[in-house]
Amino acid sequence: MSPLSGAGPIFQREIQLYRAKLARPTFVVAALVTPLMYLVVFGLGLGRQVRIDGGDYLTFLVPGLMGMAAMHNAFTWVASGINIARFYHRTWQIIMLAPVSPLAVVAGTVAAGMARGLFAAILVGLVGLAAGWRPEPTAAIPLALLLETSLFSALGMVIGLKTRSTEEHTTYTNFLITPMGFFCGTFFPLASLPSWLSAPLHLLPLTHANIALRQSGLTGDALAALGILTLFAVLLLGWAGQMVARYRE
Repeated sequence: MSPLSGAGPIFQREIQLYRAKLARPTFVVAALVTPLMYLVVFGLGLGRQVRIDGGDYLTFLVPGLMGMAAMHNAFTWVASGINIARFYHRTWQIIMLAPVSPLAVVAGTVAAGMARGLFAAILVGLVGLAAGWRPEPTAAIPLALLLETSLFSALGMVIGLKTRSTEEHTTYTNFLITPMGFFCGTFFPLASLPSWLSAPLHLLPLTHANIALRQSGLTGDALAALGILTLFAVLLLGWAGQMVARYRE
């Protein structure tokens, strides 16, 4: 039997739950309200007046909002889904009792988280296009989004399995994910910060996702950022696999 046997049903289950929620228009609006608010307030308000890196602010902002939306949705859906499945529905324990390898559990869960993060990022990008954003066609954008959603989905698995309560899960969101959304180059270039503050921010994955998303092609900076994202993804996927293999509850 293949180690990935069982990943497909886990992925399909998560996607069916997601599709059921997407059928409610209020759900889609709620998922996009924060990046859209930033796009309207900053992108349209300052978009053509402020210049950053030789371009207008809208061109700088939209990729950052796509990265932020991908991060939030990939992480939150996986982490909160596992949290709810463990403490409320008690369905996670059933998955662990099934004859499914830890690799299959990680693959199915992370793939579903990636799909959710990519969907949110694409919606933000479409709104950005409607607002006047005109990116240059490049493979850096899809590659960055794929790597970003995979690593944050894996991080969501780690946090979802590590936490002991819903309140603890919220703490990770408030003190890790939300600050990354604001300080990792989403709204302003890190070069504008003092070195003692910008240097530690380069240790966070969203910083490198934003760098790759803003490149006009597979430049040296883009390849370096994609390489770092790949390293983060491999490490976090391996950590998630260990957490699943050692899960006892």
